[in-house]
Amino acid sequence: MRQTQVLIVGGGPASSALAMTIDPSVQVTIIEKRDLFSDENFRKLEKSCGGMLDHAAQDQLAHMGIGLPEKVLRGPQPLTVRAIDLENHRERTYRRNYLNIDRVMFDRMLLERAEGRENVTVLTGANVHKIRETKKAVYASVRLKDGSQVEYRCSMLVGADGASSMVKEDLERRKARAGHPTPKSSLPKTYLSIQEWFEVDKQIPYYVALFDERVTDYYSWVIPKGNQILVGAAMPADNKTKKRFEQLKFDLQEKGFDLSRPVKRRGAVIMRPRAFGSVHTGRNRIFLIGEAAGLISPSSSEGISFALRSGEALAKAMKGFSIKEGKESLAIAALIRRRYEDRIMPLELSIMLKSAKAIPMYNRFLRGFIFMTGLTAVK
Repeated sequence: MRQTQVLIVGGGPASSALAMTIDPSVQVTIIEKRDLFSDENFRKLEKSCGGMLDHAAQDQLAHMGIGLPEKVLRGPQPLTVRAIDLENHRERTYRRNYLNIDRVMFDRMLLERAEGRENVTVLTGANVHKIRETKKAVYASVRLKDGSQVEYRCSMLVGADGASSMVKEDLERRKARAGHPTPKSSLPKTYLSIQEWFEVDKQIPYYVALFDERVTDYYSWVIPKGNQILVGAAMPADNKTKKRFEQLKFDLQEKGFDLSRPVKRRGAVIMRPRAFGSVHTGRNRIFLIGEAAGLISPSSSEGISFALRSGEALAKAMKGFSIKEGKESLAIAALIRRRYEDRIMPLELSIMLKSAKAIPMYNRFLRGFIFMTGLTAVK
């Protein structure tokens, strides 16, 4: 039996932000299934992510005093987005200042910074497969990289394990067994993100956002990465997903993109939150942050800024409390949750505003009108 005060499941930006900003007196253990610290295996289980940092993510990194080393950045760094509306047969170019990054290296950098703190321990290549909660503590069964198993006992457990969070699923099962299932109207809509990398001879000087309802009612993208382009889409998770992705590639080839040299393909689940009620902070001594909590943009599926901000919000909510086991720890967890929920209210407001923004973006007629007027477009 191993003990820690706070056990974090998942080693992405939300987890690292929490570990980097939590009070140094609190002992933290992070369990990450990717072997991020291994030079041979760190790209295995690679997340399907476009790897772009928007203004909100850049601002949060600046706020946390984090600069990006050269190894994290990926060229080119386009300043524009080429928006292709196949339904209305229109195109526009928009000015956008994203940072193009290597997502795996970005996660690795943040996790290394978190591990650099004396109060933080990181286990990579490990995964949590069972959670149970008693009146005094939370227990997690962990399978380590060498195949052995160990049980952790903690005062608080934090789910930072993304859209397909096993921590959230465990909470939902327990709620359903207790006769209080989450209403379907409050659950985020589930999409399957598929991305494929292609080698190219000549790199494109822009990002691409493509709209085609034959592919998805959300959006598709092309992102330049070194001598490759990354082609992806967030599509409804149904039996037509493969056919939809082939349609996307056909669309792009018709537009002149060279997709003749595929390199690799990855997939991931993406949650698209509703304007109200999709954010879930957890229960009792178990907390959720980042996409596991439903914190992600419903208009663009950008999640890094939400992850960083929610991780820091939980760390600040814990400040001043004694994180310890015992029956009184439930009352302490309830107070922390109230403070955490207060601190993420700006994130929930952002989700509401981005839900409103998504209406003209994904409505064919409204989007067609915007494209026709050329509003905010550049020549």
